[in-house]
Parts: sequence; structure tokens; C-alpha cells
Amino acid sequence: MPSAPNGSHGSGACDIFLHVMAKRAGKVKGEARSTGHTDDIVVDGWRWGLSVSSSVGMTRETSLRSYNALTVIKSIDCATTALMSALVTNDEIKEAKLSMRRAGGEQEDFFLITLKDARIASVNHEVDDKGDTRETVAISFTQVEVEYRGQRATGGRGASTVFTDSLPART
Repeated sequence: MPSAPNGSHGSGACDIFLHVMAKRAGKVKGEARSTGHTDDIVVDGWRWGLSVSSSVGMTRETSLRSYNALTVIKSIDCATTALMSALVTNDEIKEAKLSMRRAGGEQEDFFLITLKDARIASVNHEVDDKGDTRETVAISFTQVEVEYRGQRATGGRGASTVFTDSLPART
């Protein structure tokens, strides 16, 4: 899939980037050329979530929460082999930061997921019937921060909200 001048593959409402810093290998370089995201990985889509095991009416905080790995969908690019190497060497991902911003306008990041103490859990490749490549990368983690940055109607930045969590140690 050819890359647009700003490093975005699609014409969607959001541009999505992934910054990956490995402990041994350093920055995993992607092909983004957008201001503020140079050499980040261009992401076409992603999925992630969390759930808890609790009963209706239960009011205490639960330690039985479960997180899905952050799964990003991207084209095969210059980051592909570095991500595969991080997987097979079990290189710690010191930080993986997914950033979303609305396409056009001032292009301010408005939604960020930052993972720490992470690992590449899987890398899968496929080619569709049109010959377009697709790579799916799953990242597992023990620390997460999610930030939503509000935007005013005038385009300026509004208030932010933040969620953080560390997974309990497994015994």
C-alpha cells in the first residue's frame, strides 16, 4: 500500500502512529514523516480492551482485571524485521506509545496509550486478494497509561483525562 506524503496510509478521520523503544535494540524505526512522529510506525488500525470478573452490586476495587494485548494493524514496512527480532529475542519494550490525531487541521494528538514493561507477543503477516500486505502485531505489558486530550471548538487544547494501571505481580 503506497504511503501518503505525511506517512499516513489511509484517508480516515484519524492518523495513528506507534512509537516503540526497545531496551537492547533502541528505537524501532517506522516510515512516518509527519511532524512530531518522524520515524514512528504508521498504524492502519488497532484494538485493545480490558475487563473484570465481578458480580453485579460489588462495590470494591477488583484485582481480577484482565487486559488484552494492544494489537496494531499496519502495512509491512521497515519496522517489520525489527519487531520480529524483538519478539524472538524477548527484548523488553521500554515504551510503546500509540498516538491518534484527527486528520487535517492543527493535527494535535488527542488519544494516547502508553505501555511500559512490555513485550512483542506476536507478529503475523497476510496478503489479501488484491496483493495488499497487512501485519498484525500484539504487544503485552504490565503498565499502561491512557490519556485523552480534549479539544476546544476553536481547535486549541482542552482539559485532559488520564487512566493509569499496573498489573499485579503474578505468583
